Amino acid sequence: MMPVDYLFRLDADSQIGTGHLMRCLAIADTLAAQGERCGFLCRPLDPALLTLLSAHQHWPINDDEEALATLAQLKPRWLILDHYGLDIRFEQAAAARVPRILVLDDLADRPHQASALLDQGPLRHSADYRPLINDDCRLLLGADYALLRPIYRQLRKSHCQAFKRGFISFGGADPAHASLQTLTTLHAAGLIQHYQWTLLAGAANPDHDRLEQLIHQHRWPVTLLRHSDAVAQLLASHDFAIGAAGGMTWERCCIGIPTLSIPIAENQQFNDAVIGHYQLGERLTLEQLASPRHVSAALAALHQDADTYRQRGQALLDGLGLERVATLLRTIS
Repeated sequence: MMPVDYLFRLDADSQIGTGHLMRCLAIADTLAAQGERCGFLCRPLDPALLTLLSAHQHWPINDDEEALATLAQLKPRWLILDHYGLDIRFEQAAAARVPRILVLDDLADRPHQASALLDQGPLRHSADYRPLINDDCRLLLGADYALLRPIYRQLRKSHCQAFKRGFISFGGADPAHASLQTLTTLHAAGLIQHYQWTLLAGAANPDHDRLEQLIHQHRWPVTLLRHSDAVAQLLASHDFAIGAAGGMTWERCCIGIPTLSIPIAENQQFNDAVIGHYQLGERLTLEQLASPRHVSAALAALHQDADTYRQRGQALLDGLGLERVATLLRTIS
């Protein structure tokens, strides 16, 4: 096995989504650009997701025992865990095989043993995690550690334009079928023909064929994408967005694109609360997403307060979090 300096343990599929993969990949690419060797331990990935790791080493695993055995052979300087299904039991076993562990979390719902724990949620406080971690675990909390690639800072909007182009994305998997629901509701509300749309459906979206069929059948002004390596450019080139309250929340804030957000999974409720607390955009529930009346009213309100939402999001996210994390990892190493 080729040696690595940083080893990432995560999983990604149509149910888990791809958020864990994308934020770990952002760290890995940043470290690799600085000469570090990075590798990934994942359960078997869909070929479309596997291609995203082509610049790094990858070891497919079937269970935790195989992950620990591989870890013992590779002996990285850091193990970086981004997995809701792993907790202190795995971390204690891993600690006997690796000198340092970084946990990426956003739930604060289970105990950990780690050298450092990162939660990029802007409302997180040390009191959320202190009862759950070892005394010498370093906490990296809040928007200062948001794992955004530099391009999001570079493409920050300086103003909001008239709403002509809308961007829709509910992550790489969309198990709630929110992309399909959004187009259906926009059509019912008579709104879909009013704008030019780009829908990034994601590599693991279960409704891609149905979305393609509907767009073609109704001749909707929608460009459908399965994957893009230029999400920042897409966000910057659109006037407003509709999407999930997942990891892309921070990307949209940093760019400064006014957004109607909908939490599509339980683990997005905290982000939804952050959006409400800081008044970063308009919000709907999944149930309300099915209502033409609610969607019409939310988009009208988004348009009215667009520049205010842009300024609030950019004030919260400076886009330097990834650089801070990479520097910390290399310094402690």
